[in-house]
Amino acid sequence: MVIAEASYQTKVGHAKVACRQMGCGSVVSIKHQRYGGTRQRPAWEVNLTCHGTEAKLKECKSNGSSRRVQGRNTTSSSLEVICSESVRLTGTDELCSGSVEVKSDQGWTVVCEEGFDSEAEKVVCKELGCGTPGRFKGSFGGKGGGGRVSSTQFQCKGNESRLQDCPYDLRLVGGESSCDGTVEGKRDGEWRPLADTWDFWGPQHTAKLCHLLGCGSVTSERIKYLPRPESAWTLDIQCDRDHSSICKSWGMGSSNRLMAVTCSESVRLLRGDNRCTGIMEVKSGTTWAPVCQRFFTPEDEIVTCRELGCGFPHAARGRDSHSKTDYWSPVFKCEGNEKRLKDCPSHTFNATENICFKGHITCGGLPKKPDAEVHSPNYPWDNPPLFKGHRFLISCYSDLPYKILSFRLRTGVDSEQPTEWTQAVSGNHASFFFPATPDGGQGVYYCDYSPHFTSDIFSEPKIFSLFFKDPDYVRLQDGGHRCAGWLELEHEEEWRPVTSRKSWGLKEAAVVCRQLKCGSALSTSKVDKPTEAVPAWRFFSNCDGSELALMDCGTVKNWPPSSTIEVVCSDVLSQPNITLHSSCTDEKQREALLFRGYSFRINCSVEPQFPGGHFSLMINQTLIQTLPAVNHSAPFMFTAASVAHTGNYSCVYHNFVFNQNLSSPESESFSLTIEVGYDDMWLSDEVIREDESYACRGKLMVAKPGHGTFLLSADSKVWDMRHAGVVCRQLGCGAAVSTAAVNISRENTMWHFFSDCDGSESALLDCGALETWYSSSAVEVVCTGQHGAAGQT
Repeated sequence: MVIAEASYQTKVGHAKVACRQMGCGSVVSIKHQRYGGTRQRPAWEVNLTCHGTEAKLKECKSNGSSRRVQGRNTTSSSLEVICSESVRLTGTDELCSGSVEVKSDQGWTVVCEEGFDSEAEKVVCKELGCGTPGRFKGSFGGKGGGGRVSSTQFQCKGNESRLQDCPYDLRLVGGESSCDGTVEGKRDGEWRPLADTWDFWGPQHTAKLCHLLGCGSVTSERIKYLPRPESAWTLDIQCDRDHSSICKSWGMGSSNRLMAVTCSESVRLLRGDNRCTGIMEVKSGTTWAPVCQRFFTPEDEIVTCRELGCGFPHAARGRDSHSKTDYWSPVFKCEGNEKRLKDCPSHTFNATENICFKGHITCGGLPKKPDAEVHSPNYPWDNPPLFKGHRFLISCYSDLPYKILSFRLRTGVDSEQPTEWTQAVSGNHASFFFPATPDGGQGVYYCDYSPHFTSDIFSEPKIFSLFFKDPDYVRLQDGGHRCAGWLELEHEEEWRPVTSRKSWGLKEAAVVCRQLKCGSALSTSKVDKPTEAVPAWRFFSNCDGSELALMDCGTVKNWPPSSTIEVVCSDVLSQPNITLHSSCTDEKQREALLFRGYSFRINCSVEPQFPGGHFSLMINQTLIQTLPAVNHSAPFMFTAASVAHTGNYSCVYHNFVFNQNLSSPESESFSLTIEVGYDDMWLSDEVIREDESYACRGKLMVAKPGHGTFLLSADSKVWDMRHAGVVCRQLGCGAAVSTAAVNISRENTMWHFFSDCDGSESALLDCGALETWYSSSAVEVVCTGQHGAAGQT
């Protein structure tokens, strides 16, 4: 390009425009370059006057002609211009004066005073060929750089050739990005991890580190433990004293406790009370810009809180008036499942042309807990009284702005077998229906939800307890028993008789009997209550007879005095008691063991209710005997126990009342076991036998469980052949031949026998009693048999 002879200032103007048009920085040098000898080179002849502010050369004015390019020509020299690569000075006509701007992938941005020290000034002046720096004045928010401000912190030593050659002396390594990992510092050309042995490093240092590295807010700071110490830079006490800047006081050492930091990459919060609340700014290249609250969606908020490691958004609002500086605000289109805000599709718009309030957000640990309500039939208000045997409903809902994938309801969380229900929803509420059960649904319930963007995370739970009352709002009166009589019902804290015009029948009566635990319904009818007229509750039914409680399938209304309803249930007769009486059992036992041949008695009884009636005794649910009730009881006698008497015994009471033959509920049962039981008594002839047979003659030995085994003393005045006959019969040795007293060598502990026998008994101790005694003579018995068989019945 051939340019007519011009002044130096004109050449500077041309050079500035050329550098700008090429996307370079400031002009570093201008000079005429002459070719050797008389050599000529082709060139375009132009006629331009540039002021230095134009964006392109074609915007410069021509000198007295409408044509800037005059035509082809040749020249022996050219104008040589050198531009800086990454830094420029703007705002003045001077080459070596102006606002400092640096180049990034987003264009040119103004340098903040905080990130520019005297060493950086030296490098800039050197790079621009301007000598040593004169004075430096901070600049912010000027028109240069499109309103963008660089957050870059320059760590220059002053001997670098270009600003971009100035290294950072801190970095994060080993993480997912340059904003995450172990903190390393560079000293004397060597990178080492930093170790804070004495806790000198504070939160303010971490925040400054994230800012220095061009990252966002601190999301976590932690200690990384190593198996063994490694070389590290250790922080000294100066770091504890220096709270205004990044800590650079390091010494040589080693440690297995290294510092690790995670910063957000694309979002940060400013001017908040803690790291999880504040005004949002997002990163675009190396610059930060506030977001416009109008265009920041709930899904954007979710991703922001996730990237900051702060859980979920709890509140978001516009704060402060729109910025007075010209800036472009990003608009995001997040779905809510992105890991970082920069992963969301986005575009920018001119925030100065819109009413735009800076977005302020508060994040918390988990999504906000939902609300819950409980509903029950016949109680239209929320959280009504709950009764066992009634249906109920739990409603969970939330007023959050983002969608909910599903609600979850849990109970028994701390038990070994918790119960859980999950319901997918299309809105922000869910209803869980629970059928009627005898015990209701008492317990502690947890209601939470999963946001639509993840099924693995649930909100804070809404925790509430449900207590179920016994359905004691019905009763039967004046029937002589709680399972028969006129029906009364408590409603709105008032007891009244129940009446019905058309809907009452055995189905409804069956529900009443079931609710009162009175068996099934035998009859129901409408009767006139022979008392003074009182208001009634009129019953309206929706019962099929299978319900557990009356008001779970019906409702009542206030009604004037009227006929009332009588109900008779099957369990109008009380459940009888059953007891066992024997010489070797306790009547309170529910299990008993008897030996063959002993007598026993089973007694059935019932509380005084109606006169007369009779009892049925059953073994293993099979009727074996019936006796009339005398004084509300009946004794069933068994003179000699046999193995056939082993089984479970129970009894039922029967009577004719309310013009019907009624039977009581079956009594509780007890278990009786009969054993042959020869080991409690035998005749000792001092002969050892290989089989299990017993001797049928010898001295009488008796074992009393828990007390010992001794000979039977012959000192008893009542012992005779009748008792010997019982012994022989019990041992299976035939009839008694004789009995006599036998002397032994010395006085020993023996059993002294007391009798209430007549000789017909099958077991000696069934009609006798024993007490310890000291004697030198024992009873001897001789039977007709040769050997007693242990298995004989």
